[in-house]
Amino acid sequence: MVRIELIHLDSDEVTYKYFPEHETEIYGIVSINRRNGERLIKQKAAGYGSSYAFHACREIERYIEKGEFKPQGMVAWY
Repeated sequence: MVRIELIHLDSDEVTYKYFPEHETEIYGIVSINRRNGERLIKQKAAGYGSSYAFHACREIERYIEKGEFKPQGMVAWY
């Protein structure tokens, strides 16, 4: 599970914090270029693998496709 929180949105880029599992203090930061879809892990969540960043990015890409950017969201998988 990963929880995401919007921290920046403009016509070029969208940036979210991502919180792995049930963390409240440990987080990472990911950005996606809205024009070309390029993903960027700006800060990896300490002690967690990059799969959390990947799942956060995939959810953000869904937001980009819909043109709707939720201030907060969550993704769970098994």
